[in-house]
Amino acid sequence: MPSKSEAPFPPDYRAARKAFIAACTGMRADAISRAHMGRPGPDGKPVFIDSVAMGSRDAKTAVLLIANDMDASIAITTLLQDGVLVPDGMRLVAVHALDPFAFVNLPGDPAWSEAMLKAIATEDLSRVTKLTILAYGVAEDELPAIFPTDRKVRLIRKHANSPINAAQIRKAVTAEFARA
Repeated sequence: MPSKSEAPFPPDYRAARKAFIAACTGMRADAISRAHMGRPGPDGKPVFIDSVAMGSRDAKTAVLLIANDMDASIAITTLLQDGVLVPDGMRLVAVHALDPFAFVNLPGDPAWSEAMLKAIATEDLSRVTKLTILAYGVAEDELPAIFPTDRKVRLIRKHANSPINAAQIRKAVTAEFARA
């Protein structure tokens, strides 16, 4: 499906964040924002990890999309702007800026990012037993094992370090939902 909105896009973290939140609102989904209270961005304002969850809260199968660079931000935001259908009984959680400091060219805070990812997992993926993680702009060693092993969660980590677009992400998400 061709994207109707992969056109000129916000050039920086603040504008990309605003576009992600607007895309969530456009889908009638609430973005959850988690501010880093200990360290501001270079403009003196807080930085955030934003996330959105769609689909059944009781889902046993889910896809977790993580955008951690501008290309992935554009692709995931475009996916949301164009609309995404989550099959019945499944869940999709998208995370924007797992390390928001990377967007503003500062050294990250891995402990904070890990704690926020754990919070997202607890809040949005607590009943999931089969999880696929599609992480874009994230190195494998940056994705901690955040899920308790007693839940028999199957983690499938897919990484893309090359530029990604909304069509590629839509194809990957669709494939993971079809596999379930």
